[in-house]
Amino acid sequence: MSQFPHDEFAKEYLPELYQDYGIVEPSVDILSEKKEVDLLFTPTKPVPTTPETLGLLGKLAHSTCLIEVYRNAVTPQQIKECVFKLIAVQNRDINLTKKDNIEGKPAFLWIITPTISPTLLKQFGANAKENWEKGIYFLPEGFNSGIVAIHQLPEDRNTLWLRILGKGNKQIKAIEEVKELPRDYPYRDSVLELVYGLLDKLETKQRQKQIKEDEVLIMSLRQIYRDKMAEIQRESEQRGKLEGKLEGKLEGEKQGKLKTVPLLRQLGMSVEEIATRLELPLEDVIKASQN
Repeated sequence: MSQFPHDEFAKEYLPELYQDYGIVEPSVDILSEKKEVDLLFTPTKPVPTTPETLGLLGKLAHSTCLIEVYRNAVTPQQIKECVFKLIAVQNRDINLTKKDNIEGKPAFLWIITPTISPTLLKQFGANAKENWEKGIYFLPEGFNSGIVAIHQLPEDRNTLWLRILGKGNKQIKAIEEVKELPRDYPYRDSVLELVYGLLDKLETKQRQKQIKEDEVLIMSLRQIYRDKMAEIQRESEQRGKLEGKLEGKLEGEKQGKLKTVPLLRQLGMSVEEIATRLELPLEDVIKASQN
């Protein structure tokens, strides 16, 4: 089991949402220094961006991109390391495109962080752009990089799949929103299954006293899991009641048919003909004709 449940969750969660639209490569080693990126995504068809599908998460992935997800606020050194990884991937891609004699668009880097300070944004020259949501910042053009500040994102369906990767109340609220989505909503069930998996990993780490934070998150996830179990129990009870009513109705219909068997026998029909006509088991028709 990974030492960092939230990192493992992010590497399972993002491929689940992107896999239908392109090539997903989690935990990719780059070059000889074994630098690993959380996710390298290469779209093979248009990625949906409507609020009813992937929303802003889809908008990030309109072209090949690296995605680095941080559980805690990203640091200046981590941003530099991410840019280094981007350059390594771009160099790799340049060599591949030269070999195949094709031109490719350079990969883009997205750094997803729960919070970020104005000072840090200024330090790296990161600015908002027109036609992009609040909380999205871009480094100077030559860096081909952007930063997603989850704590600043609008709280709507369009940002839901990104807010899942936030921290504290932001993340808890997003998970609650997923739970309240219609049952047939895209990705709802698969994401909740990953959330329950995160709960299991966090509880294990908690029992092993390897983590001291996330207590509020664990309690919230436990309640969501209990609600799911209660929902399953209610559905099971309702199915049992419906099945009981249906069985009673069918039994009543069967008894009504059996009452006509003596009359049909008097009309000269054989038990085989009666069984076929009334759609009843032959043994039941024979027994009824003998009464």
